[in-house]
Amino acid sequence: MKEVAKYLIKVDAEFKDGRIVPEIPYEEVMRLVNEPNIVIIKTGIPQELLNNAIEATRAWSAETPLAEAPDTFRNNQHKHRLHIAKIQQAPQLFHDHTFDDMDGLASEYRQNLLPIFDPLRQFWNSLTGNQEEFGFQEGKAYFHPQITHYPMGGSFFGRHWHPLHPQQVGQILALNQYGQEYHSGGTGYVINDTIVETEGHQDRGDLILFRYDLPHWVSPSSFADRFSWDDPAGRWVAILPFYNPWGTPADKDEPQGWKTKIKTAKNESTEAAA
Repeated sequence: MKEVAKYLIKVDAEFKDGRIVPEIPYEEVMRLVNEPNIVIIKTGIPQELLNNAIEATRAWSAETPLAEAPDTFRNNQHKHRLHIAKIQQAPQLFHDHTFDDMDGLASEYRQNLLPIFDPLRQFWNSLTGNQEEFGFQEGKAYFHPQITHYPMGGSFFGRHWHPLHPQQVGQILALNQYGQEYHSGGTGYVINDTIVETEGHQDRGDLILFRYDLPHWVSPSSFADRFSWDDPAGRWVAILPFYNPWGTPADKDEPQGWKTKIKTAKNESTEAAA
């Protein structure tokens, strides 16, 4: 375990029997996340599995028409997100691939996506003490496997945040390598008025963990590059949200309570000492 910048900690891990096993206990990982810090897990997931997930996603999307209708949260679809999100009120420009019906995927795609998403599922369960499986659950929270492509030439996701529960901890797995397949764009956070940028810190196979109610964003890819939806260049990530699509959305006001809580705790300590 190593602190590489303020609020940014890297933790080594093994990829063993399809599971991500960190060098420190899962409870300690969650403690670091909740302090809060941005924790980068060096998962050790083989590059072949990461590449297979990208190629399977590209092949599937090439034969699947772009979705135009509102999200159903029950199917497999991909969209060119180019708007201001209604719930999060954040501008966004990226290619979104969601696999809410993993069982409904053709086997050649499912067998290349599950080796990525199942370790994320098991890891999240270990962190949060849950035992959730994939699949739609009426009226309840469930997993929404998602692979996102941020093309070069100006893709981004504006500053936004989420309810802390039921997700608790967000996961962003890097499927390709900064400085090789892409050279700009990364996820940023704000913790106690400090901007924490992960661009250049997350390598292929690294898993970013963050407290889910932290304000965060994806910085724009370089406008020096020509934008194209069809060019695979750019940042590719896998995420595994866990939420009820018809549940309560995040509050309009940013959940920046840590600075106040820290100040209050210090004042209480001073008064007790007096």
